[in-house]
Amino acid sequence: MKRILLSIVLIAFTLTNIFCCKAQGNVIELTSNEDLNYYLSNIAEINANSYSLFSDAIFINIFTVHDSKATPNNYFEGYDSVLQSVLITITPDGDYYTKSKLFKIEGLEAPKLIAIKEQQYPNFEITLESGPFKKRTTKSFILQVDF
Repeated sequence: MKRILLSIVLIAFTLTNIFCCKAQGNVIELTSNEDLNYYLSNIAEINANSYSLFSDAIFINIFTVHDSKATPNNYFEGYDSVLQSVLITITPDGDYYTKSKLFKIEGLEAPKLIAIKEQQYPNFEITLESGPFKKRTTKSFILQVDF
């Protein structure tokens, strides 16, 4: 009797774990997506805050990545470094997958976000500071988002 009861408990426990684990998620390897793998493995700074524009109609996330592909040979004379790029994700409220946008501003040295300003919906302006320590410059970019 103990064996039958133990067998039933073990079977129930095994079935519960099988069904529970499947509901909790699956591991999907994305290594073959070389661009995604490149950017995620080179993230330098993750902006923990999501910026919202146009009364929460658009959400923006900004990531800074070390970008060896955008760094010309011998750009940093005398030491080993790479330029950075800024990745900007834009998602409209309520349609996160089909209409999201991704922009890249590349070839920046130690970029710093200065401002994000609304333009005519859904476009906006992003201002970045970059350059060597004593020669920092500020440049604005207008992102024209076509949803």
